[in-house]
Amino acid sequence: MKHEMFAHELTVLRDTFRRLVRRHANANIKRLISKTHPADIAHVFRVLPEQEQVAIFNLMTPSENTADFLSELDESLLTNLLKGVEPKRIANILVEGGSNIQARILALLPEDDSKAVLDLLKADEQVEVEEIMGYPKDSAGAMMDTDVFSMPETTRAGDSIKTLQDHENAPMAFYLYVTDEENRLVGVISLRDLVTTPPDTELREIMVRNVQAVLPETDQEEVARVVARYNYLAVPVVDLEGRLLGI
Repeated sequence: MKHEMFAHELTVLRDTFRRLVRRHANANIKRLISKTHPADIAHVFRVLPEQEQVAIFNLMTPSENTADFLSELDESLLTNLLKGVEPKRIANILVEGGSNIQARILALLPEDDSKAVLDLLKADEQVEVEEIMGYPKDSAGAMMDTDVFSMPETTRAGDSIKTLQDHENAPMAFYLYVTDEENRLVGVISLRDLVTTPPDTELREIMVRNVQAVLPETDQEEVARVVARYNYLAVPVVDLEGRLLGI
């Protein structure tokens, strides 16, 4: 697992990137990118000259790490970095990220570029992204990831574990959210409780029913208060009928 770096390591990383760019050592730059945490690359980018930023970004392949890297950048830097980039390349990167990352990046692009990228996404992704872009900028809806791991309340614990194992890239899989037949959020289970439960137990028998959720219009400051008050790692977002929209 890639670890985030300390100040001295970040300085060394910055100097290494700059040296490799000057030497046009593209193969070495690609290897360094693949071994470095996206947040650390983003940190280094903030102190690199624009020409070096572009040179490094041009060597990044469409991947989850590249999408995560873009999500870490400040809006001004992100806007400048994507200026003039072909819509197809942006779309190829965005399909590797969550719908919240997609919406954030599309909102920063000029309207024509944003539409061109959106048209290249799959129909279901377009619907999700357009929905998120419709929420206020600093709201829970604008920040949420719609790719959330949930299971019906009648599912057995053993089957839930198997399904989770088959979705190893499920985002924010700290909790298993439990829904009823109308996709209303009715409970939550920590992964610890799930794996220590007899496999034939139905989720409704072990779930915590008092789930603190927010509406998509909820301001991000209120979301932060919920996170702090209940020590959550993720907060579910529901509509007025209680249907689970994302986290």
